[in-house]
Amino acid sequence: MANNRVRCLRFLSAALTALVTFGVTAALAAPPVRIAIVPGGGSGQEQSAVDGITAGLEANSSITLSTVNPDWYVVCNIIEQTDQVGGTVKVNGTVTIKTVDGQVLNTIAVQTNKSDFSLQPGAPLNKALVNQAVQEVIAGMTQRAIPPIVSAVDIEIATRDRIIQAQQLADKEQYDEAIQQLLPITPDTPHFKAVRALISEFQSEKEALERIRQAEGLKKKGQYSPAIRVAGSIGPKSRYAPRAKDLIAACKAAMRSMAAKRPAVKPTTGTSTAAQVKALEAQEKALEQQRKALEQQKQALKAK
Repeated sequence: MANNRVRCLRFLSAALTALVTFGVTAALAAPPVRIAIVPGGGSGQEQSAVDGITAGLEANSSITLSTVNPDWYVVCNIIEQTDQVGGTVKVNGTVTIKTVDGQVLNTIAVQTNKSDFSLQPGAPLNKALVNQAVQEVIAGMTQRAIPPIVSAVDIEIATRDRIIQAQQLADKEQYDEAIQQLLPITPDTPHFKAVRALISEFQSEKEALERIRQAEGLKKKGQYSPAIRVAGSIGPKSRYAPRAKDLIAACKAAMRSMAAKRPAVKPTTGTSTAAQVKALEAQEKALEQQRKALEQQKQALKAK
């Protein structure tokens, strides 16, 4: 989950940088997608395809073309196969769009076949015919690759916008609104699994917020034992864990203060405040063990 969260939010840091540099309005827009368009085999033919695709994308404001820290790679491959005996040439071209961690978003394939009927069997193929086949493949790769790249970028930008807005809402503790921002995101984006993990996290934080507020209400009423139990149910990874820890400490201190101020009298039946504190501490340890067991079960389920 942590890795998904990092991948899902890596562009948020760029948005926050924009916030510092340009102000709030600029921060609301997702940063452009950084794309490196590269030849797969390093050939001049593949470089021609790279140049064609680059020319078709460089005016798109949602795209930054760079080989430095790219988000995506667009890899162009051209394979030429000649048959001297049959007098034919087959040229295959592929354009692979993938994320920096290797997730393939789309693959475009182009193929051209040419035959030289003027040749005697075994004679070298007409070089002009071979070049014509290669140029047709390069043109086809350029023409067919640009629309799916632009479409994928549009989906990516829309997804980034939603995640940024959701994170801003979550920071304001508006978890229901944050989740509603994320629910429309579909499997068409490579961030889908990360978004689902983020939804789960927001749901957990919403529950933790409700519990800490409940515990604080109980504390104000002087109901320290129930307040400790409720606050103790908040997981250690929650953003509210430090707040819950402070509340538990405050409740225990209040209970000790009450016990110290109580005048010494002959023993009465029932459990003393000091004994209650010890009992609560034992319950707290038991709750911690339960939380650890649940966390292990949760991690085991996610690993399946």
